Amino acid sequence: ARLGGAVPRVMVGSAAQLATFASAKAWVQKQQWLPEDSWLVALAGGMISSVAVAVVMTPFDVVSTRLYNQPVDGTGRGQLYGGLADCLVKIWRQEGPLALYKGLGPAYLRLGPHTILSMLFWDELRKLAARSQHQGT
Repeated sequence: ARLGGAVPRVMVGSAAQLATFASAKAWVQKQQWLPEDSWLVALAGGMISSVAVAVVMTPFDVVSTRLYNQPVDGTGRGQLYGGLADCLVKIWRQEGPLALYKGLGPAYLRLGPHTILSMLFWDELRKLAARSQHQGT
């Protein structure tokens, strides 16, 4: 149960990061606010993506924290929650859906810059690799 919150969190976060970055970058390019091949397009796409990542990952952060911090019995079994799904349902029913977003601000301050910079660097490295591949042929 202790690993039960961390693995889905990373899977959902990575999926949200990659999917929303591609969509956000395409949307920013379509708006034509910035030069088409500018690094600013990737920066703007990363900024939009970072909001989606924080919104998607925060419930998993809350659940993961609750699972890690719950008291355990002699066998190491959690005394409050039976696992990820049980914890999610109990929080939703007992505290309401907004309880899954406790700490959204601090979560964004942690996840936002990571997403923005990771996506920006990835995009720039991808462009650099494509340019060097074309020059080499």
